[in-house]
Amino acid sequence: MDISKKVLEIRAKNRLTQEEMAQRLFVTRQAVSRWEKGDAIPNIDTLKMISQEFGVSADELLGLKRNRICQCCTYPLRKIDELGTNSDGTLNVDYCIYCFKDGAWVDPDLTAHGVIDYTIPFMKSPSMTEEQARKVLSDLVPTLKRWKSHL
Repeated sequence: MDISKKVLEIRAKNRLTQEEMAQRLFVTRQAVSRWEKGDAIPNIDTLKMISQEFGVSADELLGLKRNRICQCCTYPLRKIDELGTNSDGTLNVDYCIYCFKDGAWVDPDLTAHGVIDYTIPFMKSPSMTEEQARKVLSDLVPTLKRWKSHL
């Protein structure tokens, strides 16, 4: 479900007019109307407010799959403020803020092998050795969106 349908569903479920929803979110009625039509999307701060005000998870609001990971570094994407941003300020649901910000790669020189080396220490645990972590990442990273065409 896209965000326009989700905003409309939340408003209907709470039996609010566009004006009433707008007042609760400190925006104009026209903003709510544009969101519902799909002409615009709420900014990140408003998305957080919708999530908190109406008890909707960020994943649900954005239509994200559970257990979604950054398509560059494998970072788990659990919160709205962990999502990357496009050059127009909209959220990029494929990448984390640590990899993709304002429409550009945070580290444009990063390689898939660099991601693997960087991520291994975060995966190591009593139940996973460094070698096991390297194997998991070596299988996973090449399948991620950023690296599919690079390896």
